[in-house]
Amino acid sequence: MLLDEMEAFVALTEHSTAIDYACNECVAELQNEPGLEMTWRAVMPQLELTGSMNAVHSLWVFAFAPHGESDTHRHSNSTQYTRSWRGNGVLRIGNPESAAVVQLPLPEGEGPQSEQWTVIPAGVFHRAIANEHGWCVVSFQSAPANELQDEPIEGTSSPYIKPGF
Repeated sequence: MLLDEMEAFVALTEHSTAIDYACNECVAELQNEPGLEMTWRAVMPQLELTGSMNAVHSLWVFAFAPHGESDTHRHSNSTQYTRSWRGNGVLRIGNPESAAVVQLPLPEGEGPQSEQWTVIPAGVFHRAIANEHGWCVVSFQSAPANELQDEPIEGTSSPYIKPGF
């Protein structure tokens, strides 16, 4: 099963170390820039895996300040697979202008980790909101990092890769 393979992938020492390093960098950035609600890093921008893992092409970390939020956005060209890494928060999935918004809490440390992955299909709007302690999530994307776009419900699309990263 894909989610079990994802969990095994992030559990490998070399991968969990890279994820922890990216989380630490993001938390430091949030602490150094008051008012910044979230930040991110492409941990592995170009994955070429086999088996069911060939469906994913990049691995990311997204970190949120306490009560930090993302914009409401989607990725038309990428399915996102997300779970909490540190802390917790809530994902709101669906178009906020309709009654179909689904609020999915992403708990930390409850039950088998492979069951804690949330799948956000390509083209589906979503918004992340951290709890009072902040939050760091790990996300696989089906698009490579250089192709992943943030498509806000309002505003202009932009790439996720930041200059210098």
